[in-house]
Formats: sequence, structure tokens, C-alpha cells
Amino acid sequence: MTDGRDYDGQQGQQYGGPQDGGQQYGGQQYGGVPQAPGAGHDGGAVQRPSRGFEIAGFVLSFFGFLAIAGLIMSTISFRRLGRAGQPRGLSLAGIIISIVVLLLTVAFIVAAIVGASTLLETCADLGPGTHVVDGVTYTCS
Repeated sequence: MTDGRDYDGQQGQQYGGPQDGGQQYGGQQYGGVPQAPGAGHDGGAVQRPSRGFEIAGFVLSFFGFLAIAGLIMSTISFRRLGRAGQPRGLSLAGIIISIVVLLLTVAFIVAAIVGASTLLETCADLGPGTHVVDGVTYTCS
């Protein structure tokens, strides 16, 4: 015989025993079909976001201008996983790496343009041929 309290000490009502499928102990259902772990209120499975965007964004973040796509994919994944309450460390790493790679790529391109323009300017001043200026050999055509 119970005193109408469940295991937490809360007052519950008893409407029948487990043998007739009734409820007891504060509204817990006994004798019904158990729900799968992670099932929603309607019995359907809870949709968890895919990790595909997270992985693809992380991988693309290492490749020059493809890091733009990696940044976009990692950001989308970061937001989706955050809303779902899932861990999002790989997405955050993809975002950080994408930003660093993009900055380095832009810096490399700027340095290459400045170097090429300096070389073209020097060759324009020296004329065609091979020249040694301050220990540096310039071959201009």
C-alpha cells in the first residue's frame, strides 16, 4: 500500500494499478509503449542537425580562397548546432582558421602585387638585360 507519494516525495494520485494500464505515482504512465530516447512530445524523433556542414567548413578553411566557403559553412553550422544545444567546437575552429587563412592569403597577394610592381618599375628604369644593383640580380627583358 502506498501513501500517494512518488519517489521524490511529491504528492501524487493513484488511479489504478500497473496491471490495468492506469496511472500512478504522480502521473507516470505504466503499461504503455515506451518512447525511444530523444523522442519528442508527439513521439517522433527529435531532428538533430547534420555534422556535414561542420566537417566540410573545417576542411575548406585550410585552402586559400576556398576558406570563404569554409567560413560560410562553419558559421551556418555554428548557429545550427548552437540552437540544437550540440557541441560546436569544430565549427568554431573552422571559423577561426578560415579567418586566419583568408588574412594570410590577402597579405600574400598584396605582397606579391607590391613585389611585382617594384620589379617592373626597376626594370623600366634599368632597361633590358641583366643588371646587378646592391647585390641583387635583375633580369629584364
